[in-house]
Amino acid sequence: MTQIFQIDRLFPNNSLRSQDIPIIESIINSITTKKSLDIRTLAQKNYISPASISRIVRRAGFSNFKEFIFFLSSQFKTEPLTSFNNLPFVHCNHGPEKIAAFFKKIRQQKRVYLFGEGFCTILVKYVYRKLLLKRIYGIDLDGVEISIASDQAPHTLITFSQSGENKNGLIKIAGCKKDGGNIITITASANSTYASVGDLSFIVDSGTNNPDPENVSLNFFYGNTINLLENLINQYV
Repeated sequence: MTQIFQIDRLFPNNSLRSQDIPIIESIINSITTKKSLDIRTLAQKNYISPASISRIVRRAGFSNFKEFIFFLSSQFKTEPLTSFNNLPFVHCNHGPEKIAAFFKKIRQQKRVYLFGEGFCTILVKYVYRKLLLKRIYGIDLDGVEISIASDQAPHTLITFSQSGENKNGLIKIAGCKKDGGNIITITASANSTYASVGDLSFIVDSGTNNPDPENVSLNFFYGNTINLLENLINQYV
């Protein structure tokens, strides 16, 4: 079942109770697995009444169930993941034509936002230098707000997070979306916020199912991501 991360970010004006969270997770799971979203069916599935779901909706800050479902569907939209370029360690939510369209915009704009923290700063520096060789200027948003870096035109953001739940990264994503830019996310977690909000999302195998933010154990995410970047830049840039 999908787990909600950063509940207050998802519902900033909520008055939810702890027992509401599993119900909302069940609803999100029905959205991502394309199961029935009828309020009576969802109530029966969770052994509560439709009126109880309506009260949860209001505590989440929404006027009605339809509005609540529309919001969650936009946040947790899913596309079937497909393998990329025959690389067994990478899957993507779009096929080659759409991937090419995203990178065509980057080539045309000659400018792209980049963001990653911790060990992901290695990936930011790597793609910055690779794109510079193609005469595309990358702007590292670490410690920089998009409002300051902006030239008043929408630009694509490429952001990295192994967990897919990087708080500062999600802030950069929101700022880029507000300006009309596209979001390319690269993460190891298919069920993460990064995977769900990215216009183009790459899921890269880390070789482990255990969270390892300190990168202490054997971890293939960073090496696999560099191989992904080489393929993307070679084929589309």
